[in-house]
Amino acid sequence: MEVQYKFERVSDNIYAFVQGNGDWFLSNAGIIIGKNYVIVVDSLTNEKMTRQFISEIRKVTDKPIKYLINTHEHEDHLWTNHLFPNAITICHRNCRERVIEGMKRGTNPYERLFKIDFSGYKYTPQDIIIESEMRIFADIEKDVRLVYVGYAHTTSDIYVYIPDEKVIFTGDLLFSPPCTPFALMGYIQGYINALEHLASLNVDVYVPGHGEISYDRKSLYEARDYLIFVRDEARKMMRQGINDPIKASYEINLGKYNEWISKERIVGNMARAYSELKGAPPASKLENVDRILTEMLKYREKERGTF
Repeated sequence: MEVQYKFERVSDNIYAFVQGNGDWFLSNAGIIIGKNYVIVVDSLTNEKMTRQFISEIRKVTDKPIKYLINTHEHEDHLWTNHLFPNAITICHRNCRERVIEGMKRGTNPYERLFKIDFSGYKYTPQDIIIESEMRIFADIEKDVRLVYVGYAHTTSDIYVYIPDEKVIFTGDLLFSPPCTPFALMGYIQGYINALEHLASLNVDVYVPGHGEISYDRKSLYEARDYLIFVRDEARKMMRQGINDPIKASYEINLGKYNEWISKERIVGNMARAYSELKGAPPASKLENVDRILTEMLKYREKERGTF
C-alpha cells in the first residue's frame, strides 16, 4: 500500500513530515534547519518511508544532518536511525535501554500481528542519552530544547521545543485527534499531566507523533479528555464487578471516540487503566502484553476490518 505523506513548512526553518492518517506505524517526523546543520526529529518505520523523508529534506537544504533526536522508544520513531549514518543520535535513557533490548532480541515483535511493510528496520542504540533536559544551539541565540516529561505514553517520552519559533515536536505525547492515544506501555495519569504541561507552553504549532499538525491547543485537550474518559470508564467497570479489562473494553460505549482512528486501542488503554487502579506502579510491565495486542487486533477486525 502506498503511504501518502506531506512535507509541511511550519516555520521559517522547520518542517514536518506527516504520514497518512496517523494509523499504526504511520508516524510523523521533522527537521529543524540551523545555521550550519540540520536536526532531525525521529526516523520512521521502514526504509521506503525514510528515503522519502530524506528526499524531501534535500529539496529544502543541503546542510549536513548533525543530530537525530528520538522522541521515545517505539519502533516507528527510531527503526531507521541507521539511514542517517553521520548523525549523532539522542534520546532518553529509558529509550536507549529498550533499543538495546530489541537488538538483543533480534526479532521484530510486530511482524506476526501487523501486515505492514517493515523492510529495512534495525535497532541502533543511540549515541547520547538525556535524563531530564538538554539544549542544542542550532544558531547563536536559537536553542532547541529536549525535555523529558516522566512516564506518559511510554517511560521515555521527550518533546522537542523551539521557543523562538513557538514550535514543538511532541512525539507520541500527542496523537492528534481523530488519532486515538495509546497508553499501554505508559502511565495514564502521567500522560494526562504531560498534555496539560504541553498546553501551558508558549506554542503556536504542535507537530504530533501521529496525525495532522495542530495550530492550537484543542487537540491537546481532546486527547487529554479521551484519557480521562478511559480512566473513568475503567473505574466504573471495576465497580460493576468486571475485573477483566479486555471484557470491559467491549462493554464500553465509546461515544464520540467510536469514530476515531485505531479505536481498538481502548483494549490496551483499559489494560493500563486497570493496572493503575489496582495499585500497580506507574508504567510497570504488564505480563500479558502479547495477549492484549492480539485482542486489540481482534477488536479492530470485529469493528472495522483488518489492515
